[in-house]
Amino acid sequence: MQKFFLVLSFFLMHSYTYSQSSDLERKQEAQKNALKDKSESEKKDTLTTDYYKIFFLDGRIENVDTTLNIYKDYKFNFLREDTFDLISFPNSAHTYNKLSYDFKDYSKPDIGARSKHYHYFEKEDIGYYNVPTPFTEIFAKSTFEQGQLLDMLVSVNLNPQYNFTIAHKGYKSLGKYLSTRSRGNQFRFSSNFESKNELFKWRLHFTSQNIFNQENGGLTTDGIYFYEQAPNYFVLDDFGNQIENEDGSYEMIEYDGYLDRSRLGTWINAEGSLYSKRFYSEFEKIILKDYNKNLNTLSINYQFTHEYKKLEYDDPFMGNLFGEKIGDLGISEQSRFIEQENNIIVSTELDKLGKINFKYSLTNLVNNYKTNPQENSDFSINELNINQTDFAINWLKNFSKYRFKFRYNKSLKDEFKSDYITFKIEGEPFKNIKFEISSALIEKSPNFNFKLFRSSYKNYNWFNNNLRDQKVSNFNIKLAYKNLIVLTGDYNIIDNFIFFKESANALSGEIDLYRLALVDQLGDQIKYYSIKLFNKIDFGKFTLVNTSKYQIKQQELAFGDLSTLNVPEWITRNTIMYSSNIFNNSLFIQTGITFNYFTKYFADYYNPLISEFVTQNYREVGDFPRFDFFFNAKIQQTRVFIKVEHLNSSFSGYDYYSDPFNPYRDMSVRLGLVWNFFS
Repeated sequence: MQKFFLVLSFFLMHSYTYSQSSDLERKQEAQKNALKDKSESEKKDTLTTDYYKIFFLDGRIENVDTTLNIYKDYKFNFLREDTFDLISFPNSAHTYNKLSYDFKDYSKPDIGARSKHYHYFEKEDIGYYNVPTPFTEIFAKSTFEQGQLLDMLVSVNLNPQYNFTIAHKGYKSLGKYLSTRSRGNQFRFSSNFESKNELFKWRLHFTSQNIFNQENGGLTTDGIYFYEQAPNYFVLDDFGNQIENEDGSYEMIEYDGYLDRSRLGTWINAEGSLYSKRFYSEFEKIILKDYNKNLNTLSINYQFTHEYKKLEYDDPFMGNLFGEKIGDLGISEQSRFIEQENNIIVSTELDKLGKINFKYSLTNLVNNYKTNPQENSDFSINELNINQTDFAINWLKNFSKYRFKFRYNKSLKDEFKSDYITFKIEGEPFKNIKFEISSALIEKSPNFNFKLFRSSYKNYNWFNNNLRDQKVSNFNIKLAYKNLIVLTGDYNIIDNFIFFKESANALSGEIDLYRLALVDQLGDQIKYYSIKLFNKIDFGKFTLVNTSKYQIKQQELAFGDLSTLNVPEWITRNTIMYSSNIFNNSLFIQTGITFNYFTKYFADYYNPLISEFVTQNYREVGDFPRFDFFFNAKIQQTRVFIKVEHLNSSFSGYDYYSDPFNPYRDMSVRLGLVWNFFS
C-alpha cells in the first residue's frame, strides 16, 4: 500500500509540475500577446483619418471624415449631399425638384430621364480607397412607413499596393401617399493597384443599380382640395353651394380624416424603374519619371467604359392622365441605352510647364425603344446609334500662390456632340482669403429623349431631327474668408435652351385632367445669374449659419410663349445651434433649428412617363416656411442623428408643394447614424 501511494504521488507530482509549467507558459504567452496587442494598439492610435484616403476620377482626393458639424447634418439625407438647391418629393428615394440651375455640365449627351438620376452613382461618384487598416462605414436612416435605408461600405488594403472596396445601398419606403412606394439596390465594387516602383497603376469599378418607384401622377383636383382645406371644410347645400351664416361667414365642419394622406386621390397606379450595370477600367503606365522632383515626365493611360441602362414604365390599369392611347393593350414601355467608351490619354508633367493631358476618345451610343410593336407600326424609327470621336486637352499649372486649369474638348462629328472650353484660376493672395474665377463656353447636343421617344400614348411619340445644339456661356467668381464667409456669383447666357413644356390648355381646364408634354426649344436668349452668400458666426457655444441665394432669369417673351427656366427669386436657409462636450468630454452634441424658405415660382412638374420635369405656367409653389429641429451626437467614431422635419406643418397651412401636383412632406421624425470602424 505504501508503494502504491509513492507511485501515485510520483504521477500526481509530475502532473502538477506539468500543469504549473503549462500555466506558466500560458501566462508568458498571454503577456506576449498583450504586449503585442498593446504595441499594435499604440501603432493604430498614431494613425489619424488623414491616412484613410479616397481618390476620384476627376482628381479629387478626400480623407475619411468622422467629425460632427452642421455640414454633416445638411448632408444627412438620401443623397448624402447638401440639398440647398433642391426640394424633395414626399417619399424617400423618389425625385427632387430644382430651386436653381448649374450650367457647368461637360458630360456627353445621355439617355435623359434626369429625374431618375439624382441618386444614381455615376463614374465620377465612385471612390478608390487607400487605407492602412480595414475600414467600414455604415449609414442608416429611417424612411416613411415600412422601410429603412442602409448604405454600407467595406474597404481593405491587402498590402500597401492593392485595395478593394465593396459597398451596397439598399432601401425601401412605402410612403404616406397612395402608390409612392420606392425601393432599390445599388452595389459598387472598386479596386486599385499601384506597383512598388509607382510606374504602373490600375483601377476598376463595377456597379449594379436597380432603382424602382411607384408613380401616382400627383394629386387629383379633388385630392388637392381635400389636402389644402384639411381639417376644416365648407358645408354645402343640396345644390353644391356654400351655406352662409348670419354674420356673413360660411358654415364649416371639422374633419381630420384626410390628414391620413393615403386617403387622398391620385391619378395613376404605375411603376417606373431604372436598371443599370457599368464596368470601368483604367491602366496607367509611367514611361519617364523625374524622381528628384517627383514628376511623371511622360505617361500613357487607357480607359474603358461599358454601361447599360434600361428604363421601364408599366401601367396595367392604363390610366388616361397622358392622353389618348394607341390600342387596347396594357402600358409597358422600355428604353435601353448602351454606352461604350475608349479613351487614350498621353500626359506630360514638367516643372516649368505644368501637367498637360492629350485625350483621344471613341464612343458608341445606342438608344432603342420597345413598346407594343403591333400598335406602333407607323413609327419606323425606334433606335439611335451614334459613333462619336472626341479630342481633348487639359492643362494644369501651379504657381506660388495660384493654380491655373484649362480644359478643351472638341467632338469631331456634329451629331450628339459636346464641345467646351473652360479655364479656372484659384489662389490665396492674402492670408485666409481665397478666390476662384472661372469661365466656360459649352455647346452640347440635346439628350436622346429630346430627339426620339416612343410610347403607347399617342401624344408621346416624336422624332426631332432638327433640334439645335444648346449653347452656354458662363462666368463664375468665388471669394472666401476662412470658412466664415463665402460669396459666390454666377452669370449664364443660354442660347437654344431646350426643355419639355406642358401643352394642355390651362384656361379650359384641360391641365386638370391631362399631362401632355412636348419638346420645345427657344429661339431667344436667356440670361440667368445668381449671387449666393454663406456666413457662419460663433458666439460661445452657439453658432449661427446662414445661406442665402438671390437669382434672376431674364427672357424675352412673345405672345403665347411660355416662361421657362423658372426659379424662385430668393432661397434661404438659416440655422442656429448649440454645441458642447458632455459627460467628461466623452460625448459631443449639437442641437438646434434650421429654417428653410423660398419665394413663389412656376415650378416644373414631374412627369413619370418620361421621367423628366416639365415647364408649366399654370400654378406657383413656394412661399412656405419649414422648420427642422435636430439633435446630433458623436461618441467615438459613431454619429447619431435625430431630426424632426417640417415641425411647423400642422399650423402653417397645408399649401406646401414640391411641384404643382405633389405636396411636400408633413412633419416626421427621422432617426439615423453613421458608424465608422478602423479595424
